[in-house]
Formats: sequence, C-alpha cells, structure tokens
Amino acid sequence: MRQLSDKIALVTGGTSGLGRATVIALAEAGARVVFTGRNIAGAEETLKRLAAKNLSSRFIQQDVTQEADWSRVMADVLAAEGRLDLLVNNSGVSRLKPVEALTLEDLRFLTSVNVLGMFLGIKHAFMAMERNAGKRGSIVNISALNALRGSPNSTAYAIAKGGTTNLARAAALEGRQDGRAIRVNAIHPGVLFEEGDKPSPGAIALYGEEGAKAFVRSNIETTPMGRLGHPRDIGAAVVFLASDESVQVTGTEITVDGGRSAGEFATHHGVRSQK
Repeated sequence: MRQLSDKIALVTGGTSGLGRATVIALAEAGARVVFTGRNIAGAEETLKRLAAKNLSSRFIQQDVTQEADWSRVMADVLAAEGRLDLLVNNSGVSRLKPVEALTLEDLRFLTSVNVLGMFLGIKHAFMAMERNAGKRGSIVNISALNALRGSPNSTAYAIAKGGTTNLARAAALEGRQDGRAIRVNAIHPGVLFEEGDKPSPGAIALYGEEGAKAFVRSNIETTPMGRLGHPRDIGAAVVFLASDESVQVTGTEITVDGGRSAGEFATHHGVRSQK
C-alpha cells in the first residue's frame, strides 16, 4: 500500500529498534522519510536495510535535547523537501533502578530526552506545518506502557513517559488553535523483541542469560495475544496515524501491547486460570 506517497516524514531516533522499523514502515508506505539520531553506525545500518528493500531515506545527525539542532534539522527538511507532514517523536531513553538508587541526574536525563526533546520537536513541527495547505500535519509521540501503569524499578521512567503522553494530549488541543489542523497522538508499545522469543542483548545484560530467557517466557505467558511485539507493529500504527485514514484521531493514545494493559491474563491473584 502506498497511502503515504505524498507525505514528508521526520523520525527521531531512527538508528535502531523501534525507530528503524518505523522509518522502514513509512518508506514502504510511500513517504519520503528523513530520520535523525546520534549513532552514525546505526544510521548506516538503517540505510542498508532500506536499500535491501529498494527503499531510500536520508539521515541527519541530531541531539533532540538541543534546540539549535531542532532549528537546523527543520531548516534542512524544509529546504530539501519543501514541507513537513509528519513528525515521529521517537527518541527516548530509560534507566531502570530501584527508587532508592535513583538520582536527580537520572530524572533530569530521562525527562530531558523523553519530555523536553519531544516538546522541542512539537514546537518546531508546529512552526514548520504552518506552511502546509490548511496548516495540516500529524505528530506522534512514542510513549510506553509505563505511562499507564507502574512497574518495579521504573519510577523515573514512568514520570518521563507520563510526561510524553500528557504532552501529546495538550499539544493536540493547541494543534487546533489559530486555524491549525495538526493532529497529535501517542503510542504505547508493549514488550518488543526483533527476533521473536530470542532474548535481546539488552535483556541479557540486565538479567543474565537464564534470567533473560525466563523474562521472555514470562512475558509471552502473560500477553493475551501469546506473542511478544515486534518493532514493525509500532511502525504499522505510526503509518495509520500519519495517513488520512486517521483524520478524526487526535489527543489520544494507541496501545500496541498484545493486550497486556487490559488486565491480568493467565493468572488471577497468583492462581492460574482453569481450562
């Protein structure tokens, strides 16, 4: 499907994982995609994977926490492409620690990237999209399930991602002021693995080899759909929010988690379901 063949998209953090899958999904849907990030080697891998599919994109190095970088990136996109139709605020970071081990530096770092970086993206996207016919555009903030519920070792991350989600809600209202027609939404990804039930290097680093395998099994068993998510699942949701099919969708969130946020599954208060 080429439902985005007339769209110009900018994706932050497109150098790995979810961001890379989003860049590919948008390019497959026909959008002209520019992606940013700090990791040049990761950017080269994204471009390599696009080339393998006979697709192309363009990379600009960027630190999303620096407003000067946002000004430079937006000026580049507008000069080269003429306009901006979609911003995917994907760049995000996490630090998982028990609350007593968290420092103010941890919190400042998480909010700097996950909240302030996305705020700057929205601010500069609004100014760029003012040029579009009807002042139209779409912005997607990539949030997390931690914005909806708590989990151990994620207090600071929950604060940051809660800010990400509420930023999208508030910006959606401003996106309709002053004659604008800019839609702003958030996506809550579930547990994502690129290789099915194989533990990721990050999970192994956090839990060890056997612990990571147990982590994967536990997540599969407690996910109603019976599978872990893949980054391309999020890319598909972004394509929808970028398209004219979602013209009435703004100020809300799409949760792509295989049903994890719906409630307890497989067990209830520690008792496995009867069959």
